[in-house]
Amino acid sequence: MERRLAVILMADMVEYSAAMGRDQSGTIELIRELRERWLEPEAERRGGRILKRMGDGWIIAFLSVTEAVETAQAVQQALAGHEKIQLRVAVHLGEIAEDEADVYGAGINIAARLQTEAPPGGVMISEDLKRQLDARLAQDFGDAGTFELKNVANPVNGFQWRPVIKPKVGQFDVPAIAVERVTSAPETQETLEVSADLQEQLVHNLSRRTGVRVLATDSLDDAEATYSLRCRLRCRDSEAKITASLTRLSDGQVVWSRVFFGDPRNLFALTDRAAEQLSDALRLQINAFDGDRLADIPDDQLSASELRARAAMLFYRATVADYRHALDLLERALSLDPQNGSALAMWSEGQLFILEACFDEAEAALREKIIRFSNKAVQASPRSDYSWYVRAHVRARLCGDVEGARKDIDRITQLNPGYVLGMEARGVTELVAGNWIIAAKSLTDAVERSADDPFLPFRLYLLAIAQLMAGEPQPALATISDATELRPDCRHYWLVRAWILSELGRNQEANTAAEMAESAPKRADILAQNVNLPSDVREAIGLPTVPLSARG
Repeated sequence: MERRLAVILMADMVEYSAAMGRDQSGTIELIRELRERWLEPEAERRGGRILKRMGDGWIIAFLSVTEAVETAQAVQQALAGHEKIQLRVAVHLGEIAEDEADVYGAGINIAARLQTEAPPGGVMISEDLKRQLDARLAQDFGDAGTFELKNVANPVNGFQWRPVIKPKVGQFDVPAIAVERVTSAPETQETLEVSADLQEQLVHNLSRRTGVRVLATDSLDDAEATYSLRCRLRCRDSEAKITASLTRLSDGQVVWSRVFFGDPRNLFALTDRAAEQLSDALRLQINAFDGDRLADIPDDQLSASELRARAAMLFYRATVADYRHALDLLERALSLDPQNGSALAMWSEGQLFILEACFDEAEAALREKIIRFSNKAVQASPRSDYSWYVRAHVRARLCGDVEGARKDIDRITQLNPGYVLGMEARGVTELVAGNWIIAAKSLTDAVERSADDPFLPFRLYLLAIAQLMAGEPQPALATISDATELRPDCRHYWLVRAWILSELGRNQEANTAAEMAESAPKRADILAQNVNLPSDVREAIGLPTVPLSARG
């Protein structure tokens, strides 16, 4: 078996299987046109050798990095606007092994996985290859972020190019956050050690996320960053305080900030808590960054990871209409990358949350698919706290499998003890089980971490129910009052408020709340979902017993 270093180009036709199902003979003719007119002639003209044809796909080896990338760009430029042919192309520099039967090797595997992340009609290259490009070609490639690729031990940084869109430099790059050195006052040996630990934890936690580049830096002079995260530790005799702010470097605007207080006698406990909560809060901000970055790109030109990013942004808008749009994007993402754990989990969440917002029952086929996809998600991404969160919801709410959901939540706690969605999942699971005190405790923890989260009203709504059922009507009333302040047009929140007031014997106020509920729109609401409460509780509140309209 021959082993050698090569520049590997992999290409495949987008939505080939669907096209074959619609028109087999016409699709075969398109593949022949692609082979004879576009791809292979361009490759052979630049010294490329066809290693393998796979129906709708090719593996081509080059000796030159420049020739491989120029081949990919030339083909995609020629096909731009083609009514029926759209390719995804990836190029990587790596080792291949070849015998008389096939080609193998880590280089082939990385190129194949990168190809699933390439934008339709575009080109994705690895960072290893980009380092070998001359400046003229390299400048056309935007930072696509870091990918956890299946069967690849270490994350791979990708860079992508599109022929139609001509962005300004850096316009479509994933945002880069420079985590600056944490300052302290006064500067003592302890505060310096604690500050260094906080910066290290923030870099580690944020680097686990896709959709963002993380830089640890003592100075912004050498950092090509979009945002700067600045933290400062201040200590007094009776109090320690950590302030954190996120600044957009293009205009100096502070886009987000947070303050943490703690005991100066235990600074490491304070920094551990701050690092944990900052990482969760910035996770929300990262989703917003990706949404802004991709705003000018049509859905059909987005890569699988970009489709997931746009769907995540839509999830945070928390309307039924946006969830339905997100599901369309996720269907497309899964057609490009069927085994992606994040897309499988997001699709399962989207379907489940729409059903529960509509107080509807899943048809057998849809129910089976949601369960299957949530299982595949944790198999594909066992280190993803989000995948386990989704399956916990599916198990507790769709299957009534409380013990299975608890096992998933235990797994979340092992991966990320401070994960707010893990706290929410535990609260929902214990609501389903009727363990009101545990549910209230978990949901209280989730609410405390949700200051910037659009799902805060939903968690307040659930917490109010848990508190009343746990025998705490006054805290329940304060909680649901916060929810109605945030969303005064939500019918379900007013129903819960009327129920709590009635339990307190404040009948006139209860009647007023009931009138507010009656005047509110009777529509499905992502932030007022059914959570499989016992039937007597649902009846007491006055929650729907038949499906709501899906119009949001």
